[in-house]
Formats: sequence, structure tokens, C-alpha cells
Amino acid sequence: MELRQKFCTYQELADAVGCSYQQIAKVHAKRIMDAFGIDRKKLPKAGLLPVEACEQYFDVTKPIEKRKEPFTPTAK
Repeated sequence: MELRQKFCTYQELADAVGCSYQQIAKVHAKRIMDAFGIDRKKLPKAGLLPVEACEQYFDVTKPIEKRKEPFTPTAK
């Protein structure tokens, strides 16, 4: 059985994508939160994003559809 993290730090995301921490923190994090309706107050701590939302955001094969209801990570 494979266990996955539900959240990743900005630094882990920056390393995975190949850009700087500052770019993730200033540009992409805000876009991810807006696109998926993520409330900062409901995240476990500052500097974390849901892995599932990040995977969908950086997946260039399909367009992002804005969600009206808040994003909730699903367990796999």
C-alpha cells in the first residue's frame, strides 16, 4: 500500500516544478488557491498546499475548471 502526503510545502513544490520558492509563494500559490477555492484558514499551516490541487494545476493536458464549492482533498 502506498501512502501519499496530502499537503506539500512551497519549497517541495518549487523543487518538483523547477522554479524558485519566491515564484511559488508570490504567483502560483495564489492562483492555485483561487482556482480551487482553497481557504487559507483551513490549511494545516502557512506555506502548505494540497498535493492533489497542485497536480491538477500543473497538469497541462487538461484545462482548469474553477470550482464553486471549496476544494477538499480526497484520500486515495
